[in-house]
Amino acid sequence: MKILDRYIAVTVLSGTAIALLLVVGLEAFLTLIRELDSIGKGGYSTWMIVQYVLLGLPRSAYELFPAACLVGSLTGMGVLAVNSELVAMRAGGLSIWRIVMSVLQAGVLMLVVIVAIGETVAPVAEEYAQRLRTIALGKHVSFLGRDGIWVREEERYIYVNRIIDDRQLADVNVFEFDESRRLVSATRAATATYRDDGWELQRVRQSLIDDGAVRKRYRKSLIYPSLITPSLLNIVVLKPENMSVLNIRQFIAYLEDNGLDTTQYQYAFWGRFAVPLSALLMLFISVPLVFGSLRSSGTGQRIFIGILLGFGFYLLTRMAGQMGQVYELNPVLANFAPGLIVFAIGLHMLRRL
Repeated sequence: MKILDRYIAVTVLSGTAIALLLVVGLEAFLTLIRELDSIGKGGYSTWMIVQYVLLGLPRSAYELFPAACLVGSLTGMGVLAVNSELVAMRAGGLSIWRIVMSVLQAGVLMLVVIVAIGETVAPVAEEYAQRLRTIALGKHVSFLGRDGIWVREEERYIYVNRIIDDRQLADVNVFEFDESRRLVSATRAATATYRDDGWELQRVRQSLIDDGAVRKRYRKSLIYPSLITPSLLNIVVLKPENMSVLNIRQFIAYLEDNGLDTTQYQYAFWGRFAVPLSALLMLFISVPLVFGSLRSSGTGQRIFIGILLGFGFYLLTRMAGQMGQVYELNPVLANFAPGLIVFAIGLHMLRRL
C-alpha cells in the first residue's frame, strides 16, 4: 500500500505544483498590466515594476495555494481515473478513505513549504515591494519600514511609528520649521484619528521654541487640518492579512494595551490559519469530485471546474471575512464557516459514493 500512497502523493504534488505556477503566473501578469499605467510617474521605471511584481509572488503563492490544490488534484487524480488506475486500486482493496488520506498526506507536505513561505518570505517581500513602489512614485515618503514612516509636508516633518489603518495612527510626532529651517515646535501624540475636519490628535505633548526658550504644553486633543492623507496611508500601510502570525499577534497585544480596536487584526490572525485549512479541504473535496461526476471528463473540463470552484471558494472566504467585520461576527466563525460548509459537502459526497 505504501507504493500506492507514494504514487498518489506524487501525482497530486506534481499537479498542484503545475497549477500553482499557472495561477501565480496569471496573477503576476495581471499585476504587471495594471502597474504599466504608472510608468513615468516619479521614478517608477519598468525595472521597478518588474521588481514589484516579483516581490509579490510569495504572497500570491500563499493566497492562491488552496485554489491551486483543487486544480492540481482534480487534474492529477483525473488522469488516474481516465486511465482506470483508480478503479484498479479500488479492486485491489484500496478504500476511498485510504485514497483521501494519501491525497491529504501530500497536502501536508506541501503545506509545510507554503506556510514557511507565507510566514517568513512573503511578509518581508511585500513590505519591501510597497516601500519600493511608494518611494518611486514620489509619495513624499522618505522612509517606510518596520519602524514607521517619515513624511514631509511643506515645512512640516511627520513621523508615524504605528499605522493601525488609513484613518488611525499611534505614536505620532510632528516637527515644524520656519522659513529659515529653524525648529519652532515639536508635537507628540499617543494616537491620531481622521475626522471630517482633519486629524484629531489625542494625549498631546508640545514643545514650542521661541527666541531660544522652550515652552511645554499638554493638551487632551488637538486638531490638525492637514497631516497625512488617508489615501497615502492606504498605499503605504502593510495590510494585516499580509503580515505574519507573530507580527499580527504582537500588534494585537499593542492595540489591547493602548485600548484600541483590534477587530481588523483579529480577523487577519484567524485568517492566517484558515488558508492552510482551506488547502486541505480543497484536496479533500477533489476526491469525491473525481470519483463522481468528473470521472469521465476531459482534462480541460476538470481544470475549468477546478478553477471555477477554487476561485469561488477564495471569493467566498474573502466575502465572509468582510461581512463578518461589517456585522461584527465572531472572527473565528467568519473565517472558518466557509471551510466547514465545504467539508460537510465533501463528506456527504463521499458517503454517497
